[in-house]
Amino acid sequence: MKNGRYFVGVVGTGGIGRYHIEGWRKLEDVCVYGIADPDTHNLEKTKKDYDIQIAVKDYKNLIKIEEIDIIDVCTPNYFHYPVTIAALKSGKHVLCEKPLATKSIHIEKMIEAAKQNKRKLMAAQNQRFSYAGKKTKEIIDRDELGEIYFAQCYAVRRRELPARDTFIKKELSGGGPMFDIGVHILDIVYWFMGCPKVHSVKGVMFTKLAKNKGVTGTWGRWDPEKYEVEDFAAGFVLFKDKRALHLTCSFLSNLPSNFSANLYGTKAGMIWPEMKMFSELNGMHRDSTLTPIVPENEPSHHIEIREFLECVKTGKDVVVKPEESLEVIRMLEAMYISDEKKREVVF
Repeated sequence: MKNGRYFVGVVGTGGIGRYHIEGWRKLEDVCVYGIADPDTHNLEKTKKDYDIQIAVKDYKNLIKIEEIDIIDVCTPNYFHYPVTIAALKSGKHVLCEKPLATKSIHIEKMIEAAKQNKRKLMAAQNQRFSYAGKKTKEIIDRDELGEIYFAQCYAVRRRELPARDTFIKKELSGGGPMFDIGVHILDIVYWFMGCPKVHSVKGVMFTKLAKNKGVTGTWGRWDPEKYEVEDFAAGFVLFKDKRALHLTCSFLSNLPSNFSANLYGTKAGMIWPEMKMFSELNGMHRDSTLTPIVPENEPSHHIEIREFLECVKTGKDVVVKPEESLEVIRMLEAMYISDEKKREVVF
C-alpha cells in the first residue's frame, strides 16, 4: 500500500484479465500497477489501452515488485498453481480465477502458503457474487427452503466449445467442461448446501461429438485430432449426511444450453438462477418468482474484486474460502478417477 492506494498486478491479459483490470480500475484506492503475459501482442495492447506503468513477459518479474500488494491470476488453468504459490511466498494477497488449481494437492499447498505468509487467497467464483447467488444464499440462511437434501446441477452448452489449446489440451486445462464450467455450478450449489463433507463420488466422461468432423461450434473451429478432454461429463456426489447432488456439464450436446440448478428443500424448492420457488400453503400449491426491485447492474466479476479488496483491508474471511475450493476440486478429481477406474470413489 502506498499513499493510501493498493497496488495490483494482473498476470494474464486475455479476455478475463482485461475484464478484471476494468473491475480494479473502478476502485478509487486501487492502482493497477503492472501486468504480465508471455504474449507480447496482448501485453503491449493492454498496457496501452489501460495506461499501465509496468508490463513484463515473465510473471516472476511482476511478483518481485515490492510495491505490489495484490496479484490477480488470470492465466490458463495450468499456471494458477505456480503463479499463486510464488505470489503468496512473496507476501502478496492473491485473487485467482477459477478453478483455484487443477489438483487438490496444489490447493493444499496454496492454503498452507497463504497461512504461513498471512495473506488472503480466494478463487474468483463469480457466481457467488451475482444477485441471484447472493439473494438465494440469504434465503437459504433464513431457512426458507428448509433442508436442501438433493440438487440437480447443469452447466450444459449445446455448441459452445472454446476452440483454443488452453481449453482442449489436458495439460493446460486440467479437463474439459467439468473444469471450465462445471466448477461454477458445482461451487455455488455446494455453497448453497452449506459445504457438507463428501462421502463418495461417481463420474462418467464422454467425448462423443468433439472428434466428429461434422460437428461445428459457435466459438470457432478446433482440430478433432488435437482434442484431449471430455466434451460431456456427469457426476453424482453423496455427502456424509446422506444428502446428494447430481452434476451434468458439456461443451457440446444435442440438447439446449442450460446453466441452472434445481434445489429440493423440505420447505420449498427453487429453480436457480431464475429464483422460481415452489411450496405448499394450506393444502394448495404455492408457486412464485422472485424478482429484484432495483436490479444490480454491476458485473459479478467486479463485485468479487471489490469484496476481495474489502477482505484485504479489514482482515475478514473471504467469501470463497480456499478450503471450500479444495473440496470442489476434490469432487471433480474423483469424478475423473471414477470414470477411469469404473467405480465409485469413497473419500
